[in-house]
Amino acid sequence: MLFLLILYQRNSIRWNSNCLICIMKLNSPIKSTGRNSRKIVLISISFSLLAIIASGFLYWNTHKNRIIKTELEKAIVKSNKGFYKISYDDMKIDEAAGALSIRNMKLRFDSSSYQSFEKGSKLPSMVFNIDIPEINVAGVRTTRALLDKEIVGRKLEIKNPVIDLQYTYKGKDSIRNVPTQEIYRQILGNMDMIQIDSVQVMGAQLRTRNRNTGKLIIEVNNIDLSLLDVKVDSIGSLDSTRILFAKGVNVNVAKIAWPSPNSLYDYVAENVSLNSTAGTLSVNQILIDPRLGENAFVNSLPTQDDRFDFSFNNIVFSGVDIRKLSDEYLKAETMSIGKSAFKIYRDLARPRDKKNRVGYYPQQVLDDVPLVFNIRKVNVRNSFVEYKEKSHITRQSGLVQFYSVNASITNFTNDKHAPNKVMKAFINSSFLNKAPLKTNWTFYLFHPKGHFDVSGKMGAINGQDVNSLAEPMGPASIKEGRFNGLTFDLHGNDYSMNGNVKFLYEDLKVALLEKDKGATETDKKFLTSLLANIVIKNSNPKGDDEVRAQQVSLARNTNRSLFYLTWKTIFKGIRETVGIKQPAEVASK
Repeated sequence: MLFLLILYQRNSIRWNSNCLICIMKLNSPIKSTGRNSRKIVLISISFSLLAIIASGFLYWNTHKNRIIKTELEKAIVKSNKGFYKISYDDMKIDEAAGALSIRNMKLRFDSSSYQSFEKGSKLPSMVFNIDIPEINVAGVRTTRALLDKEIVGRKLEIKNPVIDLQYTYKGKDSIRNVPTQEIYRQILGNMDMIQIDSVQVMGAQLRTRNRNTGKLIIEVNNIDLSLLDVKVDSIGSLDSTRILFAKGVNVNVAKIAWPSPNSLYDYVAENVSLNSTAGTLSVNQILIDPRLGENAFVNSLPTQDDRFDFSFNNIVFSGVDIRKLSDEYLKAETMSIGKSAFKIYRDLARPRDKKNRVGYYPQQVLDDVPLVFNIRKVNVRNSFVEYKEKSHITRQSGLVQFYSVNASITNFTNDKHAPNKVMKAFINSSFLNKAPLKTNWTFYLFHPKGHFDVSGKMGAINGQDVNSLAEPMGPASIKEGRFNGLTFDLHGNDYSMNGNVKFLYEDLKVALLEKDKGATETDKKFLTSLLANIVIKNSNPKGDDEVRAQQVSLARNTNRSLFYLTWKTIFKGIRETVGIKQPAEVASK
């Protein structure tokens, strides 16, 4: 683009000066009046014109690289007020074919200018350095570029660029400050239009980091970008069918990685693909990968916390509004997640923190996601969930596991302007791979008190099958009995939960486990187990008696999560159903 403009400007100046000389000669008196004299004059003019053109072409080919480099550097410095500088090793131009190639182009922000901007409080929210080993332009129509101020070409290739973005964190919400349409207008410069059949970016690398600390924010490897039918002009900027001024956009990214703020996790997304024509966005795998093992993780923190180990597989967004995506708004019809695994670990022996977790329910933290999203339906298929808890009494780990998890979530959004303010989740699973469990969640989005409802139903299971979690977490051992079913209907908010719990069971016998001081294993205590079984109501219902159901109410410990509050409320209903009464409590116990 720039080399054509310079060709036009430089040659027009030289052409005008030489033409002036020719005109002066033609206007001088010609004494000979014969036909031969006229022929001599015409031949002289023709040869003069050819000589002028030939000398101009020779001069251009001899000096064009130096001319372009000088003018290009001036243009970059002028447009950015000296903030950026450009350099490259080599440029080759073929005007006849409309081709241009550049090797090892570097665009650098000037540190001295950066300091002057910083002193004047006019620092931009982001600065960048770009290295491009190779740029190729093919099929540029030179005539239109010269006469109509329009660049029309066939193909632009950018190979293996390395882009280093540095956030200065100046100004309001600078990390989300993305280029606007006006920036694309600035790209045109003095041109009226740029139109290219295809733009190919191959093997790009992108890194973003904190300019002040040098800390890596995100790293993107092996980006392949294809833009089809690109048109940059005043009309194209208003075309709702285009994204990045292109009719078609295809993006493939091998890997996106970034560390958690506390450096305990690596977040990774692999094989990301975007197809604007099909309106699909897919990710082969997303990992939340802890850097430390279970023991090392809990010992690295002053207080107890959950250790997450998540693996999402085969994520596909369908019906994506690509244009909104360029404005940091993910709007899609469906999101499907294939077979995935969610593992959580906590050691209860560690001291708890004193953080107030009001406002941290799942539906409340969606607003903290830096991307606004609105997905009509989310489907999760055949996944696995495990909560592993190490008891502070037994020092053994109990496992609460859910197999074959299938979930459907409707109106999954954090858009405050969305008309529907209710999000629902329907989850089916197999508890301990033994009993079917169905739960229905209703979240009232943006409710000032965090209201939500949950109801569920679990099928029958043998009492001894729950010992894998009862013994280390109880501590208790189910010696006999069968659980015939569990249903619950609960209503919660930021500070409490209430509702009803119905627990059906028969012939229940429990052995309580205690650990003597200095012992490494728990032992069954005959006396306490005997007393416990005297107190426990062996069956519900018993004989012809009516089914017992419990109305429960529990104040929330604001230091705990929504799921802990839900579990403790259900457990309170179970405990009271079997006859174990305890004084009023909150969910911290």
